[in-house]
Amino acid sequence: MGAFQGGLTYRQYRVNQHLPPQWQKKVQEGLSRHLAKEINPSSDDERSVGWCNAHFALDTSISLEQCLYNEYVVVGMRIDSLAVPKRLLAVYCEREERLAMQELKKEVLSRYERAEIREKVEQTLREKVLPSIKTAEVVWNWETGYVRFFNTSKGLNEEFVELFEESFGMTLTPEFAYTLAHDPSLGLSTDLLKVLDNEEPTAFVDQDTLFETLRGEV
Repeated sequence: MGAFQGGLTYRQYRVNQHLPPQWQKKVQEGLSRHLAKEINPSSDDERSVGWCNAHFALDTSISLEQCLYNEYVVVGMRIDSLAVPKRLLAVYCEREERLAMQELKKEVLSRYERAEIREKVEQTLREKVLPSIKTAEVVWNWETGYVRFFNTSKGLNEEFVELFEESFGMTLTPEFAYTLAHDPSLGLSTDLLKVLDNEEPTAFVDQDTLFETLRGEV
C-alpha cells in the first residue's frame, strides 16, 4: 500500500551524503531533470520512469514547495509502460499477412515480408494502445537523511535507487538490521558491533520449507 492509505509497506534507505546549505535548489533541479514523461508511440521505448506529484500521477509540473511537508519531501515515482499485447499483435499480423498473400498472389510470404508487416502493424497498434501507469510514493526526511519507498518489489526498488541517485547526485544504502545496528544514534558499543560483524546469517525458515515454497509446493 502507499504512504497515504492502507497498510504501510515500504523499504527504507539512508542517504550517504549530507545535503548542502542550498539543498532546496539542488533537489528542485534534480526533480525537474527527471520528471515523468509520456512515452512517444513513434519511438521504440517501452518503459519510462520519472517523478510526479505524489497525489496525482498525471501532474508532472511539480515544484519543491508542493512536495514539502515540514521536514519531509514527498514525491511520487511514476512508471509508464507501453507494449502491444502479444496475442493482439499476432491476430492483426495474421490478417495483414493474409491480405498481402492475396495481393501478391503468394501462398507463403518471405521472412522479410512478414517482418515488415509485423513492424508496421506493431507501430499502428502502439498509437492506439494506452500505456499502463504505476506509481509509488517516496518520503524523504531531509533532516535525518532517511528515505522510504512505498513498494517492496525488487525491480521497482532498483529503478528507484537508480532514479534517486541520478536525480540528486547522492547514493543510497538500504536499511536492514545490520545497517541499523551501526547507526551511531543507537549507541551500541564497539565490542558489540565487532561481535555482530562476525555473526553468520540466520535463516528463520528451515531449508526444506524454503525450497518447497520456491517450487510452489506450499
